[in-house]
Amino acid sequence: MSIDEIITAYIEAKETEAAAKKRAASMKALIIEFAAGAETFETDVFTVIMKKTTSVRLDTAALYRDFPDVKSVYEKRTESVTVVPARKPETAAKSA
Repeated sequence: MSIDEIITAYIEAKETEAAAKKRAASMKALIIEFAAGAETFETDVFTVIMKKTTSVRLDTAALYRDFPDVKSVYEKRTESVTVVPARKPETAAKSA
């Protein structure tokens, strides 16, 4: 498999992933709408349990603003690589 084929496969996989996430979010919204506030409901095929969750997140911007020294003492750095391929215009690809 050439690097161009690998990059093309990567782009296609990312596009498929994005489309699947969008479709899943749409279907989830329809299920929530159908449930009409019920905690559970049944269909001919499924039993669906609607679980509400609450998450609590730390407002780091406010924390760092109010206590600027906290960041330098407790920050933890991580590194990652973002891959952003862009297809060349046809004319540039032919001259290469």
